[in-house]
Amino acid sequence: MLPLPRETVQAAIIDLNRAGVFVCDRDYRIGEVDAAFLEMEGLTRAQVIGKHVADILGDRVFALRKPVLDAAFEGRPARLHAAGARDRTRGKTLEVLLQPVHDEAGAVACVISSVRDVTPFQKMRERLSMHEEIVRQTTDRISVVGTDFRYKMTNAANAAFYGMEPEDFPGLHVRDLIGAERFDSRARRQFEICFAGTSVEYEHELRLTDTEARHIRVRMDPYRDDRGRVTGAIIVLRDITEAAHLSAKLRRQAREDALTGLCNRHALKEALEDVLARAAESGESAALVTIDLDEFKIVNDLCGHSGGDALLRQIADMLRSLAGEDVHCARLGGDEFALVCRNTSRADAVDLGERVIANLTTMRFTWEGRSHAVSASVGIAPIERAAEDGPPLTVHQLLSRADRACLYAKELGGARPVVYRPDAREMVAHRTDIGNFEIMTAALADGRFQLHTMPIRSVRDREPAHAEVLLRFVDEAGRVLAPATLIASAERHGVMPRIDRWVVATVLAHLDEVDPATVLTINLSGLSIGDPEFRTFLLDALDARPGAADRLAFEITETAAVRSMATAQGLIDDLRARGSAIILDDFGSGLSSFAYLRQFRIDCLKIDGALIGEVASDPVQETIVAGIVAVARKLGIDVIAEYVEDACTLETLADLGVTMAQGYYIGRPQPWVGYGLAPGRPGGAAAPADQSGR
Repeated sequence: MLPLPRETVQAAIIDLNRAGVFVCDRDYRIGEVDAAFLEMEGLTRAQVIGKHVADILGDRVFALRKPVLDAAFEGRPARLHAAGARDRTRGKTLEVLLQPVHDEAGAVACVISSVRDVTPFQKMRERLSMHEEIVRQTTDRISVVGTDFRYKMTNAANAAFYGMEPEDFPGLHVRDLIGAERFDSRARRQFEICFAGTSVEYEHELRLTDTEARHIRVRMDPYRDDRGRVTGAIIVLRDITEAAHLSAKLRRQAREDALTGLCNRHALKEALEDVLARAAESGESAALVTIDLDEFKIVNDLCGHSGGDALLRQIADMLRSLAGEDVHCARLGGDEFALVCRNTSRADAVDLGERVIANLTTMRFTWEGRSHAVSASVGIAPIERAAEDGPPLTVHQLLSRADRACLYAKELGGARPVVYRPDAREMVAHRTDIGNFEIMTAALADGRFQLHTMPIRSVRDREPAHAEVLLRFVDEAGRVLAPATLIASAERHGVMPRIDRWVVATVLAHLDEVDPATVLTINLSGLSIGDPEFRTFLLDALDARPGAADRLAFEITETAAVRSMATAQGLIDDLRARGSAIILDDFGSGLSSFAYLRQFRIDCLKIDGALIGEVASDPVQETIVAGIVAVARKLGIDVIAEYVEDACTLETLADLGVTMAQGYYIGRPQPWVGYGLAPGRPGGAAAPADQSGR
């Protein structure tokens, strides 16, 4: 081998080291550098050799390193990790080695300084340390098991579960830890799936003792080496006992009524679906019995909610006592209960309903020393095989039938069972009323209303005097519906004040679209007249729109005024004080019209249409109208006749002294000109026949 110069070899070794190396003497003068150092600093050899360390590294870094350099000159080598302090090295972690070099006499002649960027290694160590700490501290039980079913490692949580240390696990066979039976019957198969490259996740119940069990979720993922081969499985065991108990509790609560412990509406629907399926498949007869307590609100008011709850629990216990193997008890909500009866004929269902009523009648509910009578209305919806050409009965339809029967039983006075019959006249009428109410509430919720106007003209000069504002409902298909029956249902169900509020607000918002010379008349329902909140709303709305009251007149029916006389008179006084006129509507429909007429301070009365129809040919009607006009003239008020159908009737009314007329001969209802009609028919669509009123 050829001899190599020693200096050449040493220089090559230093350059291959790739650490930034410089050599300095006791005066901190740099005598030698390697290529890596020059590259690191971006300098040439000529710019570095002979320079002071501070000139190259900067005064701040030199001040930081000088104590360590001085220690090296005293013969003490050093190794340290430091964060980069200069722009070139900021954000990096540097490893600095200082090695003293001795001369032949043993004295330190110089110090070799080596600087290496170890940032990637430092980050790797930090990540590894973090991962190790997470594995150590996590409550999940983590292990790595080789394809020979022996543990490679486990964490502290898993070791503690078995009363062992992590060091005890490497080399331990899974069978020896969990037992041969569990390993062979379940674990081995899961391991083999995982070793084949597929992740596995499942839950199982681990019995610790006869009375204690834990719910465990197991996750197994293939463990691969650097060549991608599966060499084991990573197992994560998580104790989900509390979550499993909570889930079971929530499932039970989702099906169970919290107050009574009976099944709730959700569970009831599932039971009905099963019964309907049986009826469709085998023709099995069954029935749904709904129970609605009569006057439960009275008990609630007298005893408070605690007493009401106690009564509901007592009734639930009574229903359980009646329920056999084929009867499913449920609470629908509030004071409503239900029984799903399997293998039950219509007669048996009626008998059960009567027994429920009898038990409630004899049951005395006592609260705080006071005894209360209890009764209920019962609706029965038989479940029988549908006709072959008919659609199958749905749960919704069945509940609706039982509800309708129950409501009808309540209307009859309660404390009785009623079987649903689709052809019963009373039930059909009730169903129509409920349907009207649903249409009306849907229109109210969706804003599907229209306003129409109908002219009221002077009898003599035919000049327009007033225009009555009429309300129309629009169905989902955009059709304008006749309002009479819908409004009757709205009044029966107590929502007319909300509708009247909408009408008043809409009229005021669009009042500028109407000729200022025309007075608009607005109908107010009896419920609105007696509602203090509506009265406040109406007066505040008028006060917020100066001048509007003078352009409005309010129509109040005679029956509503008589029913709420004091309230009606107070509202009349407030409206007249603001400049609005008051029209007594449907005058003559009551038996005491003349007796009450003087008690109301009104500006005009509108004769009921039933008295106008044959006035031109019926002397009795003519006499009645003449009498009304005479009384009105004495009181100084105008008279409007409605339902004017032809010229002859109008001429007769003019001769009798009627002031104004309204009806199809005078003018039909028309959509409010300029008022937005969407989502009803486009402008110009005629409303269904209805000459006056709403």
